[in-house]
Amino acid sequence: MSLISIQKTPDYSSKAMELAVKTHFEALGVAADLKKDTKVLIKPNLVSPRKPDTATTTHPEFVFAVVKWLHAHGVRNITIADSPGGLYTPQTLKNTYTVCGYNGIGAFAALNYDTSWQTVHCDESFRNKTFNIITPILEADYIINMPKLKTHGMMTLSGAVKNMFGSVPGIQKPEMHYRWPEINDFADMLIELTMHLKPNITLVDAVESMEGNGPNSGSKKYAGVTFASRDPFTLDKVMADFMKLGSIPMLQEYERMGLIKTPEYIGDAVEGTGFKLPDTASLDFTDKVPKFLRGPAKRFMEKALHPVPKVSRRKCIGCGKCAESCPPHIIIIKNRKAKFTSKGCISCFCCQEMCPVHAISVKRMINL
Repeated sequence: MSLISIQKTPDYSSKAMELAVKTHFEALGVAADLKKDTKVLIKPNLVSPRKPDTATTTHPEFVFAVVKWLHAHGVRNITIADSPGGLYTPQTLKNTYTVCGYNGIGAFAALNYDTSWQTVHCDESFRNKTFNIITPILEADYIINMPKLKTHGMMTLSGAVKNMFGSVPGIQKPEMHYRWPEINDFADMLIELTMHLKPNITLVDAVESMEGNGPNSGSKKYAGVTFASRDPFTLDKVMADFMKLGSIPMLQEYERMGLIKTPEYIGDAVEGTGFKLPDTASLDFTDKVPKFLRGPAKRFMEKALHPVPKVSRRKCIGCGKCAESCPPHIIIIKNRKAKFTSKGCISCFCCQEMCPVHAISVKRMINL
């Protein structure tokens, strides 16, 4: 059994946020984990510099409520850290904190500016024998994982486990995409990363979520709820059910590895709400055709319906964020516009994720 705390949370007011955090932490017995000298690391989702009202990043009021709860329990050694997409420098971190509304929290908890990282060695059974991890996460005694609930172009769900990918420094993330281009393999990497880092508690910001082309280019969706658990894998399953996503590849890998336990709910009963899927979602319907045609149909669909990025020259501002984040390095900036072809593309959609002006969409040979 895994305890899942669910709290209806109507808005981002201080009152609502503090009540949600208090209720979740009491339900999960967090106070018993901590001492006054515990080094706490809060890991929000700060994927890119976006204002809080875009529902792209973990809302600062939610993080601030956690900081205030920790202060009330005598904990003072608190660091907020994440590695956004793109360059991992003090300048990019400063800009991200400012735009995402985190500067006000800096008087009560340290905003991380240490851009060093360390190589850690993993369990011998892992496919990933090492990970490069940002230093503040490795120095922490206690990790509070605080994702934003969103759909995701590659993984379909951006939740508890996907948020831990922000532990990998900056533009080393595309290297991991290039190393594990298949969705199931990439999911296994995320699972091993999470198993190695072992976040102590996960609090999910699902007051205002994102649907469609997340994690950056989707649409805001009000859900009015927060989730919490010590088990990130079962929590992801609960959230996927809440979003009515079905059996997505990431959850299939959880199930294959025996990571999903029976949830035990505490708190509010909430009804699920369907989230719009990203344009990259699979359109495979070969199970609906006669068996003798499934082989040819599948080969045709893999070519005709395979999603690849397409750039709008009208919207493109030539900032180079897409080229910077592209794992196979097939994007160039020419005449102040992004230019790339599908040859060599691994369909990770890092380019779409990092484009600040939503100039990159999904293209298929045939659109249904």
